[in-house]
Amino acid sequence: MYYSSFGILALLVLIIINYNVLIHPSQDAMLPAHRAYRTFLFSVIAFYISDILWGIFYILEDKTFVYADTVVYFVTMALAMFFWTRYAIAYINEKNKFASIMLHSGNVFLFFMAASLAINFFIPVTFYFDQNGVYHSDKARYLTLLIQILLYSSTAIYMLVITTRKDKKSKLRHRTIGAFGLTMTILVIIQIIFPLLPFYAIGYMIGTCLIHTFILEDEKEDRRKELERRLQIEEIQELELGSARLMAFTDPLTGVKSKAAYNEDVLGIEKRIEDGILKNFGLIVFDVNDLKLVNDTKGHKAGDAYIIEACSIISHAFSHSPIYRIGGDEFVVFLYKESYKNHQANLAEFKNTIEENKTSGGVVVSYGFADFKEISEKTYKCLFETADARMYERKRKLKNLV
Repeated sequence: MYYSSFGILALLVLIIINYNVLIHPSQDAMLPAHRAYRTFLFSVIAFYISDILWGIFYILEDKTFVYADTVVYFVTMALAMFFWTRYAIAYINEKNKFASIMLHSGNVFLFFMAASLAINFFIPVTFYFDQNGVYHSDKARYLTLLIQILLYSSTAIYMLVITTRKDKKSKLRHRTIGAFGLTMTILVIIQIIFPLLPFYAIGYMIGTCLIHTFILEDEKEDRRKELERRLQIEEIQELELGSARLMAFTDPLTGVKSKAAYNEDVLGIEKRIEDGILKNFGLIVFDVNDLKLVNDTKGHKAGDAYIIEACSIISHAFSHSPIYRIGGDEFVVFLYKESYKNHQANLAEFKNTIEENKTSGGVVVSYGFADFKEISEKTYKCLFETADARMYERKRKLKNLV
């Protein structure tokens, strides 16, 4: 009876931790991967029920029911494997050879299982019961388990391979699916050795718990953060109404966009980067040289005039780009579309102007440019840090320029 007891426990665990997925699916349930996983969970539930009943009928030595339930057991096992391949394909969301192989393998496995069970009614090729009612596995059963080992292990290996080109968060999720495949591979092998122990059910319990914790819950946290971000954007947008918007989003000294405008636009950029919408753009970070010296020797009015002149030089060189003053002597420019295409010529013109000012005693501004296509980590933070580091490198060169 311990066999059925474990199946009952595994079934309860699956229903409890996946209650919302099964009973109250969210809007994400409309996504192909979520739909496929939900279907897979129902097939696992069917498998657990047949597994539980098998243990009960086997103890009761009811040959008719135990034979019928054994057939159902293999059918639900095949369906769970079939829907698992569908989920893996949907989650990878790539049209490649692996997805095609998985798709056809799932179909072949389901057909093979149905055929072997049909033949088993006449010739025992999958399983049989001897005169004493003892269950025995046959060649077709071992072959089906071998096919499952190949499918699960292939999924695990493929997921580990493709994580090399995924971002940090996506890596964890793909590795989790790989861990599911590895867990099932190991426990199916053990199931072959011990056919009357519930190792297959153990594998599903561990695997679905992994997916719940490291994929479903992780995605839920992302949705929460996204909601907070949108609420934050809405709050900022409310501040922009009427004259309040003009005051909050315009720098009073230079007339370019303020740090508040910059913070809002960065939120929008980060969202577009995450959605894969924004790919071709660049960022320039500026810093006005010797502002402290001007303030100390000539006063703050002269310092303000120095900042205004620096902003005028930046605005002239990048007149078609949004310009932000994000600090006392710091400016940022975003390069999109035409301004991005022409950035090399504009940067060259700006560089020549600054070097002429350096020799003639005019306003000197350091800059650092970063191209989103060239950075290693596709985040706005990485883009800004790259441009900022290059700006400081340029500042050192200008100080040594005679």
